[in-house]
Amino acid sequence: MIPIFLLGYYGFGNWGDELSLLATLRVLEDIGRECGFPFVYHILSGESKIPLPIPERCHIVPRSSVWRVLKASWESAFFVVGGGSLLQDVTSLRSLLYYAVFLTLAKGVGKKRVFFGCGLGPFQRRVSEWITCFLLRGSGIFLARDEETFSFLKQYNLCPAFLTADPVFLLWDGEEAFPSSRVAVFLRRQALERVEVLLEAFRQLQREGVDLECVAFHRDADWDVASFFGEKLGVPVRYFQSVQEVIAYFQALGGVISMRLHPLVLATCFGIPWCAFDLDPKIRSFGAYWGGRNLLSLAEVTPETVFSFLRNRDELQSETLRLREVLVERAKEGKRELTRFFLDVLGGQ
Repeated sequence: MIPIFLLGYYGFGNWGDELSLLATLRVLEDIGRECGFPFVYHILSGESKIPLPIPERCHIVPRSSVWRVLKASWESAFFVVGGGSLLQDVTSLRSLLYYAVFLTLAKGVGKKRVFFGCGLGPFQRRVSEWITCFLLRGSGIFLARDEETFSFLKQYNLCPAFLTADPVFLLWDGEEAFPSSRVAVFLRRQALERVEVLLEAFRQLQREGVDLECVAFHRDADWDVASFFGEKLGVPVRYFQSVQEVIAYFQALGGVISMRLHPLVLATCFGIPWCAFDLDPKIRSFGAYWGGRNLLSLAEVTPETVFSFLRNRDELQSETLRLREVLVERAKEGKRELTRFFLDVLGGQ
């Protein structure tokens, strides 16, 4: 058994991170079978249970238990960061330093460090970039999910780097969404800065026959704002309990309006037209594939700009279907690069 320590913001009720973990585990299981080396996993988690169909050889490591975290770190041959943007300081510098401890430990004792379908930044402090460069220099492989991250890695020549796509694209297995008038709205607390204009925009969509629903994609962070808008609009408010529920829900959507990245990734997988508020660099980076045509500015939003999404849905869907093939193939190429990496490393053992 080859022990792997999986690092990520797992077990906090954010479905973007949980789905990234699921995609990473499936890829590693495939690689383990191909290499002939079964993996056993230690998963850093905020909770003792993760709502995913995970392999039996997974051991949940509570972030609150310093001893168990250190023990899993020492025992693991590989450190794998599966998706997300752990190395950033927008959440806080403390968040960056937290993960820096593990990666510095791994670097110091010669553990192989792997970044699969990850992003970097944004960085608000120059010292954060210095820390990140130190952590990444000499890593085994970095599979970047976006152009900006890939450019950063190439600029500083930190480690073997390849451009891929978000690992969640690897969860798509050919399903298509059913035609629907339902549009899901994924809001964050920033929506409260423009309450009146957003409510009027959503009401205009309702008057045009759109069935809106408010969804808390991150259970703890989004539930209050989703409930607030749901109550004001008189529409259902949802939170997912399982992967199967997530997939079934997106299959029955006709559109997505979001302030989070992974609802956009899932919408793209299912060929669903979407628009997003460009609050986050990773959303702006993802929207660049569409030339930014489906990005909205929260500071400048009007009911008309949101309503224009409804008029442009057919055009956006056509472009989404085209780009889905590109991004899914990039994600598959990332998987192939990771397979080659493990074959090279494990083949010598």
